[in-house]
Amino acid sequence: MREHVEGVPDVGRVYEMVEEDLDTDLAPNEMLLRTRYVSVDPYLQGIALDTPLGAHMGADSIMEVLDAGPLAAHRPGDLVQGFGGWRTHLVSDGRPAPWQTGTFPMVFPAYRRLDPDWYDDALPLPTALSVMGGPGMTAWGTLTKFMSIRPGDTVVVSGASGTVGTLVGQLAKLAGARVVGTTSTAEKADYLDDLGFDAVVVYRHGDSWEAVREALGWVAPDGVDKYFDNLGGTVTDAVFSMLNVGSQVAVCWQWATQVGQEVTGPRLLPYIMFPRTCVRGIFSLEWFTEENWRALHDELGGRVRRGEVRFGHSVHQGFENIPDAYRSLYQNTGSHRGKVLVEL
Repeated sequence: MREHVEGVPDVGRVYEMVEEDLDTDLAPNEMLLRTRYVSVDPYLQGIALDTPLGAHMGADSIMEVLDAGPLAAHRPGDLVQGFGGWRTHLVSDGRPAPWQTGTFPMVFPAYRRLDPDWYDDALPLPTALSVMGGPGMTAWGTLTKFMSIRPGDTVVVSGASGTVGTLVGQLAKLAGARVVGTTSTAEKADYLDDLGFDAVVVYRHGDSWEAVREALGWVAPDGVDKYFDNLGGTVTDAVFSMLNVGSQVAVCWQWATQVGQEVTGPRLLPYIMFPRTCVRGIFSLEWFTEENWRALHDELGGRVRRGEVRFGHSVHQGFENIPDAYRSLYQNTGSHRGKVLVEL
């Protein structure tokens, strides 16, 4: 990390690729790991702004254990998932890691061993970073632990074409809801149509509140019962004015504030008070337990295997192409479907 840049990240300024000698004289509880896949995600802009200059860029990854001390949590040959970052190799004990430099202190979970029996042609290994990883846990966890979707509900998903949004929309549809998505391009709208969304509103950063509210009013004339918020900003302002009595709102991410820098808008509390809306922040790390991982594979994984839920991957090749893969999230917005990964 060589520079902190607010707003849409200038990847060439923010990141620098460096080579370092790695001390592989392992402590008894340490492991030498080789990275197999790394994830690139829009939320990493928030991580980047809180990462000290000169430190490596953190990110979710799949790693192979090459060597391990006698007391290490995993053994050579194991595949593990964790917040290893954009590094080809690393030495780590794989324990939970406090993150104290950010706006809100948190703890990244311990590296977890990936059971090879869970992965096959239907659910290949990279899904440990997508539908069978954090994004899948976010979508499945929200709909099983907070949001109670009933047949006939109108569910709006903002920023719907990413990994989490597509999964939420499909699961809500399976629960009997009428699902409306918002996205930024006509190509992504076609993708959501193909996944079974009932209606899609194309929203571009800078569109007025009135225009968004009018467009949503056409496709959700009876108001909104459930809102899964991946975007924030103007779309959220518009949706909150349409919430029905007993509605629920899941706040997953706020792209419009974090990247788009939309920091002002209508006062939303009256829209929560009158319909008695329940609003909950979504932070899926709280659900990272062995019991939940097994349930995710059984329930959401089972739906994938039966063809009830679809997912997409855009896989770039080579460590040196991580910046281009990350840049594609902001510049080539119609070129990828679902999760964007880099295979090293």
